Amino acid sequence: MELQVRVAHVRPPGGSVGEERHGSGGWTESFAGWITEDRRLGRSVVVRWTRVPAPDGAMSPGALDWISLAVDSGSFLTGLIALFGAFRAALPRREQASARLVVEYGGKRYLIDEETPEDAARVARALGLLPAPDEGTPGRATA
Repeated sequence: MELQVRVAHVRPPGGSVGEERHGSGGWTESFAGWITEDRRLGRSVVVRWTRVPAPDGAMSPGALDWISLAVDSGSFLTGLIALFGAFRAALPRREQASARLVVEYGGKRYLIDEETPEDAARVARALGLLPAPDEGTPGRATA
């Protein structure tokens, strides 16, 4: 399975909720480095960096737009969201509140606001990686 992720700014409080804006100051590229250096996640994922084409006449490549992650299961998402929490905490305090993790899979996009296991489960369900809670799990009793 292949996930696309990036780190984005969102409009400050009072602006449109969940509306992304560009100019994250290299956050996506930095987060890609965090993923590859993480002992738990780095071993279970293949990371490909997707760059925006450089403008005509530019000497260097464009900014890193998306991180493509080839993963073997949806459970990877929990670790990824926890790692993003640590990454966001390492940002300057004035920028922490506006940083969000954007995840795409199967044509669906989800903006992650928190780093809790419950949030990871909600994202996995929204992306179709986990069954809905009312579908039950084989071999387990449901109330």
